[in-house]
Amino acid sequence: MKKKRNKRLNRILAVLIIVAAVCVGGYFAFCFWVNASGMIMGKDAKVDQGSAIVVNGANRREGVFSLLICATDEEEKRTDSMMLLVFDTKNKKANILNIPRDSLVDCDRTGAGRKINAAYAYGVDEMMDEVSTVIGFRPDKYLVANFDAIAKIVDAVGGVDYDVPFDMSYHDASQDLSIEFKKGEQHLNGKQVVEYLRWRHNDDGAGYDDGDIGRVTKLQDFLVTVGGAVLQPSNILKIPEIASAVTENVKTDLSTSQILWIGMQGMKMDMKQDVKMETLYGDSARVNFGLDIWFYILDEDMIIDQINKSFNPYTYKLTEDDFDIVTPKTYGIYSEDWRQEKALRYQTYKNEKKKSAKQGSGSASVADDE
Repeated sequence: MKKKRNKRLNRILAVLIIVAAVCVGGYFAFCFWVNASGMIMGKDAKVDQGSAIVVNGANRREGVFSLLICATDEEEKRTDSMMLLVFDTKNKKANILNIPRDSLVDCDRTGAGRKINAAYAYGVDEMMDEVSTVIGFRPDKYLVANFDAIAKIVDAVGGVDYDVPFDMSYHDASQDLSIEFKKGEQHLNGKQVVEYLRWRHNDDGAGYDDGDIGRVTKLQDFLVTVGGAVLQPSNILKIPEIASAVTENVKTDLSTSQILWIGMQGMKMDMKQDVKMETLYGDSARVNFGLDIWFYILDEDMIIDQINKSFNPYTYKLTEDDFDIVTPKTYGIYSEDWRQEKALRYQTYKNEKKKSAKQGSGSASVADDE
């Protein structure tokens, strides 16, 4: 059971991180180069603060906006991955929040349709509305890419060099998937990059020795590698290919001037120091909605703390009134998996909060966490 949960979480994190690299990094690089070189926009084109994303509403943090970034499945009917980018352009910091595609949401759909990834089939507005229920606010903008974007952007920059940690051998006839890599330095094209990120374990079950922690660490390292390859100045002559990969395979409500402005802000960031990644708190559990289905069950108390600490675009704290997070208990369904995982996760969370509080305030009391 635990192994199955790890497989699902690994797959979610893998796809999210590569989307972050090629979509955010690719957009930043493409927009910067277009503006700097005068190509397409013209030599006199300039990006000033008038191009900045302006968000409506009172009590917003200055210079902070949010962008929902998604990648669709092969049929482009569901979002195979979802993440929230909260960009602090004033301090040049970005926080990325993974929203697991299997998250259980409050909706009228049935069965597996209760997962948040099914919302896209009903339109972008429905997707944005449902995301708002689990993060406490509606993202300002959206960007939806398909898998072709990932492969084509990587191919446009001539591929990437990466040190594969060990031999990889995985085959799945049902998906027409065959992944074969040897340990060591590799030059990966777009198709191979997608295969590498889709890999979860070998046919014999072998994977990372330290499980999810090791995999996440390696995937973050891969993000830096891919992002660095896209941002190479030598790629300036490849702008047309990058532009084609982006425009043909990405849907967004960002205007051209806003894209250019974001690109300029992004180029001022240090990818290793200024970009932080987290995943919405929760755990996978089997829930019976007529049939036993695996869902990612979100933890409201922990998520409210998480959003307020790292992703809240407002000057005030969000409360439970801003969220609509559901659990098996909401539907009157008992799930032993969920109950046990919640108890273990929450105890770990409390211990980490105590440790963090002690480190931050020395001998200060942490009685409020008891």
